[in-house]
Amino acid sequence: MAKNGYFQLVDKDERMWLQVYEPEDGGEPVSSDDVINYLELISYPDFDIVALDNYIKAGDFETPYLMGEEKIIPENEKCVVTIQPGGERALARFYPPSTNGGNLTEGDIVSDLKLAGIRHGIKKRAIEHFLENHEYCKDYIIAEATPPVQGHSASVEYFFDVNATAKPKLNEDGSVDFHQLGNIKIVNEGDKLATLTPADRGKQGISVTGSPLLPKKVNNRHLRFGRNIRISKDKCNLYAKVSGHVTLVDDMVMLSDVYQVPANVDPSTGDIDFNGTVQVTGNVNTGYTIKADGDIVVNGVVEGAVLISGGNIVLKRGMQGMDRGELQAAGNITAKFLENCKVKCGGGLRADAVLHSDVECKEKIEVRGKKGLINGGSLMTYADIYATSLGSTMGAATRVEIMSDKELVKKAGAMAERIEEIESSLKKIEKVAAGIKRQVEAGEEILPEQMQYVKTASASKPVLVKELKELRYEREEILTRVEKNKLACIRVEDTVYSGVELSIKDVTKIQHEQLSHCRLVRDGADIRVRGL
Repeated sequence: MAKNGYFQLVDKDERMWLQVYEPEDGGEPVSSDDVINYLELISYPDFDIVALDNYIKAGDFETPYLMGEEKIIPENEKCVVTIQPGGERALARFYPPSTNGGNLTEGDIVSDLKLAGIRHGIKKRAIEHFLENHEYCKDYIIAEATPPVQGHSASVEYFFDVNATAKPKLNEDGSVDFHQLGNIKIVNEGDKLATLTPADRGKQGISVTGSPLLPKKVNNRHLRFGRNIRISKDKCNLYAKVSGHVTLVDDMVMLSDVYQVPANVDPSTGDIDFNGTVQVTGNVNTGYTIKADGDIVVNGVVEGAVLISGGNIVLKRGMQGMDRGELQAAGNITAKFLENCKVKCGGGLRADAVLHSDVECKEKIEVRGKKGLINGGSLMTYADIYATSLGSTMGAATRVEIMSDKELVKKAGAMAERIEEIESSLKKIEKVAAGIKRQVEAGEEILPEQMQYVKTASASKPVLVKELKELRYEREEILTRVEKNKLACIRVEDTVYSGVELSIKDVTKIQHEQLSHCRLVRDGADIRVRGL
């Protein structure tokens, strides 16, 4: 078994010597630092550090090193304790006694450990091993923490295709197939829609100093759902109450019946306002409005109409807006083409061409395919922008922008302050209620103003709890979006024409020369061109 080298102060011929012993069986040799640290620990009188260092490094220990002409008071065995960062372990390093010095006992070692702050996890077997073998200049694991039991974040499993909507197929010839989108997912009454695995916060451990070792932070989640859905008693499962179309919008499961328009939206139908999904077989004529809590799917052409969706919008042909058309969706928008219209969506946009339109999205914009053309108007998003071609030789004013997240960060900060205010108010309500409860139990009189406060607080508490839950969720969503899109850029697979205005997170430039197959990124106070 390997045994480290060690050293000892020896009283010989009325003088003090340092005797160094060689390691055995591949053990570690004595180091100058170890010797010097020990001498400083016992406050040894003046000694020549340089000469001592040279002696140790020379490695010739047949003749001991002369420390001084005067004897010192005998030193007992020493136990030096080191607590590792975080308090997960404590190491003990032992040094031999000088001539006439005494050995440590188990009680001495335990006392040294307590003096060093060790309160938990002392390894008695390590102490016994040292007392049996007296191995010096070796680190013994003398105490170990009880580690925390790590938990896990909450997770949700969905039993339907959450990515089904707005994902058209890219054909081999470069065109986009908008006929087989597979975006409508029908479920039957009683079907399980989602299961929540609750968060496990784990269990805290104890460091060697007795302080708590906290498990890693976990994220909590709740099942969010709309109408036509029931939740189990344990709040962990969602089931369909009716047969219909299921979608996922901002982590909220929505189930709606589908309203089918057999032909066009025109004078024969009037405006449509429906608490579910609307499917239009024909066209949507100019001047009409469709509002739906769920998705809106149009097989034909949308003219200068207004479509407002609480889910996704899918236009299998496209929109000729005539400067009157508007699309608003809480989720994604997919269209064959968009021309002369206004578009706003909480998700992302996919289209084959976007012409002379004003578009604002929160997620990525993809204008790809055989044409993949963005020309005229403005496109804004927080995420990546993909295009085949950007601008044109005709020089129509075209602006694409990846918006700055500064306002989002400010909003998240304001939310954090409001969350702190609500938490403080709830704690105050709990404290006052507990005080009044103690008064009642003690038979003390409750003042009218105290009773009024309890009534007011009881009414306001559910409102505060609801607001707190919503703020926490929205703030987490904002921070996630900011983190996800911090490296957002503009990608162009074919050509960027001159005259296009580019803006990435508050840095703006007019492109004066034609570019091809490139990626435009923000670099400090400029926009740089990179390869795809």
